Amino acid sequence: MIRSMTGYGAGSGSAGGWNAAVALRTLNHRYLSVRVRGASDPVLERKIDEEVKHAFARGEVEVTVSLTQDPDALRLRFDRRTISAYADELRALADELSLPPPSLHDLISLGAFAPQAAEVPDPWPAVAAALTAAIVGAQAARTQEGKLIHDELDSILDELSSLIDQVKARIPAVVEELRDRLRERVSSLGVEVDPDRLEMELALLAERADVREEIARLEAHVSRIRTLLDSDAPVGKELSFLAQELLREANTLGAKSRDLEINGLVVSMKVAIDRFKEQVQNVE
Repeated sequence: MIRSMTGYGAGSGSAGGWNAAVALRTLNHRYLSVRVRGASDPVLERKIDEEVKHAFARGEVEVTVSLTQDPDALRLRFDRRTISAYADELRALADELSLPPPSLHDLISLGAFAPQAAEVPDPWPAVAAALTAAIVGAQAARTQEGKLIHDELDSILDELSSLIDQVKARIPAVVEELRDRLRERVSSLGVEVDPDRLEMELALLAERADVREEIARLEAHVSRIRTLLDSDAPVGKELSFLAQELLREANTLGAKSRDLEINGLVVSMKVAIDRFKEQVQNVE
C-alpha cells in the first residue's frame, strides 16, 4: 500500500540519567531531506540523521530533540576512597605525633574533597528510544493518509478507464463517418474516381485518425499504476513519471482526433490526469 509523505510522530525515552523527547514531522519533498534541531552534539546529530534516512525514502523530515538530565545525575560527587585514604594517613600521623585526631576542616585543607571527575553517560540510548517511537508514529500517520490517497487515485483511474473505453467504442463510428464524408465529397465533385484509389485514400485517412496505439499505451499505463498502488515500496517518483506519460498520450490522442465527441472525452481525461498528478505529489 502506498504511503503519504506527510505525517507526525512524537516519542520520549530515558536512559543513563538522560530524558529525551523527540518530535518528528514529515512534509512533501522531491527527494529525502533531513533537518535535525536541538542536538548540539555532532555525533548525536549524525546518528539521528542515519536512523531517519533508514526509515524514510522520500520527503522533508524535521526532527526536534529536547534533552535534559536527572537532578541526581548532576549532583556533585566525591571519591570516597580518596577521602578515606587521607583520613587514615592523618589519623596515623596524629597518633604517631600525639596530635588531636584530624577534623573535616583538615581533610578539606589537604584537598581530600576534590570533586570526582564525573563520567557523563551517553545520551544516545535515551534519544534512540524517543526517536524510534516518533518514527513509528510518523510512519503510521503516513500509512493512514496513504490509504486515503490510494482510494482517491483508484477512483481517478476508474474514471480514466471509463473515458478510454468510451473513446474505444467511438472509434469504429469515427472511421465510418470519415469514409462517408470522403465519398460524399468525391460524389459532389461529379468526377469519376478509380475505386482502388478511393479505397487507398480511405485507408490512409482512417490510419491518420487511428488512435488505437495511444489508447493501448494509456491502458498499459493505467494497469501499471494499479500495480504500483498496491506496492509497499516507495513508488512516488514512478507514479509522477507515469502521470506525465498519461498526459502525453492524452495530448497525442487529442491532436490526432478530428472528432468532437472524442475531443470532449480527451478534455475530461486531462482534467482527471491533472487531479491524479496533484495527489501523486504527496506519495512517498
